[in-house]
Amino acid sequence: MRNKNLGWLDERIGSLKSFDGSLLGYVGSSRNINADSGQVLRLDSNENFFIDNNVLTSLLAEAVKSIDLRLYDPSGIVELREALGRYVCVPPRCITVSSGSEQLVDLVARLFLEKGDEVVSIVPSFFMYRKRVELEGAKFVEVPLNGDLSLDVDAILENVSSRTKVVFICSPNNPTGNQFGWDEIRALAKESSALIVLDEAYAEFGDFSVSSLAVKERNVIVIRTFSKAFGLAGLRFGYSVSHPELSSVISEVLPYTVSSLVAEFLVRLLSQLDIVEKSVEKVKAERSRLIRSLCALDRVKVLDSKANFVTFKPYEKADLVCQGLSDRGILVKDLGDLPVIGHCLRVTVGLPHMNDCFLDSLERVLNQG
Repeated sequence: MRNKNLGWLDERIGSLKSFDGSLLGYVGSSRNINADSGQVLRLDSNENFFIDNNVLTSLLAEAVKSIDLRLYDPSGIVELREALGRYVCVPPRCITVSSGSEQLVDLVARLFLEKGDEVVSIVPSFFMYRKRVELEGAKFVEVPLNGDLSLDVDAILENVSSRTKVVFICSPNNPTGNQFGWDEIRALAKESSALIVLDEAYAEFGDFSVSSLAVKERNVIVIRTFSKAFGLAGLRFGYSVSHPELSSVISEVLPYTVSSLVAEFLVRLLSQLDIVEKSVEKVKAERSRLIRSLCALDRVKVLDSKANFVTFKPYEKADLVCQGLSDRGILVKDLGDLPVIGHCLRVTVGLPHMNDCFLDSLERVLNQG
């Protein structure tokens, strides 16, 4: 056998071990608590409990019966893009579908970044952008939000150099929950030569979408998901809206992402949008009640929200509050000590009885402190 040297492979594997961007790692850590699963309230992942799972599984069963799983059938993807185009009011040719919005974030990094390039993003924001950027050998440049959590457009543009290829903006932003203004986003698109990527995972819970801007501007991509408002976190489906020239290229590079079954199921769900719209309205109403109730505790600072979660900062040590809730079988997300907002916790807007249990437990934990 010829001299076999796998040193390069060992080196690459070693560099990837610290990546920690997998959902499997998340499940094995923040959700691994010693409590009976039936007694645990999982309010740490921004899932939508307001859509009846029986309705979703019924639609899925109908989809299974209507297709032949033995066949390659691209017609379902065509129908899905048409249905999505009607939903977001853009031409179907501007739609790219994928297996989750994070796949699109990864694709943007792989397609438009090279070693030595730069990416600008805001902090605090979604952690995955940095991970995907650094995996491509590019530099991640952070620009803090203003004290009122608005975008510092001037600072972002000042940090855009000739090496900057992408600007990531999450709006409504995870974890702050606020939605950035239309004029701010348009200014970034007009005044920057970088690709402006708007992550609108929570847009249905906000006031608007900038999808129409993405169709007009060649350097704007809007990324969206069905994991939040549509209650399909377990399905892993996302899509993007962009200028037809950009969309056609991305779709060609990413040809096999959604199965015929998923496409058929989603077309059926999109034909019954009232299911989703009603659940979103219930989330918004319960979100308002949750915010009011947290503010009434007078022992936490509460951030306003245009998403399906609420972020709050306990005046006591946040990690101890989080552990106290966990000990009572309630999981919330410990965000750690973040720029601008400090050490905060994030709670999903659950069903009324879930929120009541969370609020009661939180008050008990705070009183213990």
